[in-house]
Amino acid sequence: MRFERIVGGEGPPRLVGIKRVPQSPQRSARPEREREPEPSTRRARTDHGPEAPAARPDARHVRPASVVVVSALLSALVFGIFLVSDRGLLQVRKQRVQLARAQEEVAQLEADTRRLQAEVAALKSDPNALEKIAREELNLVKPGEVVLVLPEGWEKRVKPAAPATPAPTSR
Repeated sequence: MRFERIVGGEGPPRLVGIKRVPQSPQRSARPEREREPEPSTRRARTDHGPEAPAARPDARHVRPASVVVVSALLSALVFGIFLVSDRGLLQVRKQRVQLARAQEEVAQLEADTRRLQAEVAALKSDPNALEKIAREELNLVKPGEVVLVLPEGWEKRVKPAAPATPAPTSR
């Protein structure tokens, strides 16, 4: 039921323009004591037609399922933006992998630097280390030395010599 106008003045206020609104099937039926009286028992009724404004319009009904669908779509949209944006989850993961590779490379280079510094210190202080590098890597020899260069894998082709057995001794 909608009230179009309440008229006051002297005496009690009168209801003018009461309009019956049909009950929607989604709403539950009201208990018997809350139902409107029959039209014959109503007070003065004036029908102003369907275009007459109501004092309080009915509230718009929003279904809970539509709220869930809209919130799920918005959540999916926000997640998608977070996933693929330039600061998104996929980009952060790529950057973490790149960082791990760079850290491994830095650790390897630091180990090589320490090894080379130790080799330089040994070459500066130990003449035998210097001679070893000159002979093995640069193939240098001292005057009067003869160098035998054997092909790679020569150890496999040579049979090991039988151990020398002592000759029997006579007593």
